[in-house]
Amino acid sequence: MAVGTTTISLSPTVLTTLFEEARTNNFGLRVAESRLTASQLAVETVRAWEDPRVSLGGLIGPARRMPSQDGDLVYGVEQMLPLWDRPRLNREILVAGTQTQASEAAWRQSQLRRDLARALLRLSLVHRTSGFLTNDVAWLDALVALGEEKFRAGIGSHTDLLQLQNERSRRADALRTEHSRLRTEQAALNRLLGRDLQGPWPRVELPRLVPPIAFSPALATYAMTNEPRLKVLRQEKAQAEAVTRLTETMHRPDVSFGIQARQYSGDGGMREGMFTLSLNLPWWNAPKYRADLRRDEAKVRTVEAEMADYEFNVREEVLRLTLATDTAHREAVLYRDEILQRVQQAAASHQAMWELNRGTLRDVLDARRSFLEGQLMHDRAIVEQHQALADLAALCDLPDYFQLARLLVQITGPPKHPHTTPVPPAE
Repeated sequence: MAVGTTTISLSPTVLTTLFEEARTNNFGLRVAESRLTASQLAVETVRAWEDPRVSLGGLIGPARRMPSQDGDLVYGVEQMLPLWDRPRLNREILVAGTQTQASEAAWRQSQLRRDLARALLRLSLVHRTSGFLTNDVAWLDALVALGEEKFRAGIGSHTDLLQLQNERSRRADALRTEHSRLRTEQAALNRLLGRDLQGPWPRVELPRLVPPIAFSPALATYAMTNEPRLKVLRQEKAQAEAVTRLTETMHRPDVSFGIQARQYSGDGGMREGMFTLSLNLPWWNAPKYRADLRRDEAKVRTVEAEMADYEFNVREEVLRLTLATDTAHREAVLYRDEILQRVQQAAASHQAMWELNRGTLRDVLDARRSFLEGQLMHDRAIVEQHQALADLAALCDLPDYFQLARLLVQITGPPKHPHTTPVPPAE
């Protein structure tokens, strides 16, 4: 899809297609899925009954009584009893571990969706910057030719010509640097997709500027409920609690039931049979078992504290990202509607004055640099806004950030003003 086209733009279709490719080829997802499979198989290993123990022995040495009466062969079988509901508790631990691994895999998928969107946005910025620099080199080539013509005609300055040539060399070097950065960004995107790092990519269009998102408690609450990492922590807490419930039973004895028999090897006759009931004595180590329980309870409290801290972090991130969408929007609008227009007018005026030998070349180059810098700042603000939207969508566990508009309508109602719609609806 990406190689066969000349230009692509960010859309739900493109992001979904790339994510489906990454699900197959991304090594990080493979690791998470392998761990989930291993955890699912571990649940099937829980045994309700432990393996029985078989014993076999005989009498040796001088016997006080006749072996034919007591028997000289002893054999038996012993089975541990599944008391204190331990098999079920062991199974609960493994089931909770499987759910934790499933949440971990979902978290990695959410991160991969976000990283794909951010990588495409960075790539679009590099393509845009390379285009500006290419145009700037062409503009400087034309200006160098004009400077040479003016110098040959005796109306131009040799100093101006040298300054133009130096400026052109610097801009050409910046363009080569941007091409190197382009290869780096392409390699990063190819790594996420499991492709060849040197694989080519078409031009990625810069997305359009969209209105910002306003912070709301409903949005923060939704994020704290659905944030993938918080789901992992909740499952880790459930797993720690399951371990604690099993540890509470460890101070109780292990009970085994057995049967033994005596047989005389001379005629094969049975001489004696008995049953046994054995158990260990855990009371000797009661302080150790209590320490085990306190340790596991402390682990539960640790996960709870981590959850509480991360919930505050999620709320803070929602606030930061919503403010970032507003900051980036204001900056892009400022450059688009005010700064770039003024700088462009100044650059055209300075160039016209220089061509008529009424102005200085320094003013022309300074105005051109300001125009180029303004274009880059404008585009960077757009990319930063969309990256903030991608991060916010990941916090809300959405497939892509184009779903944010629909989500905000669901949790806060339709916007009161048309300009508050954050992103276009999903395709």
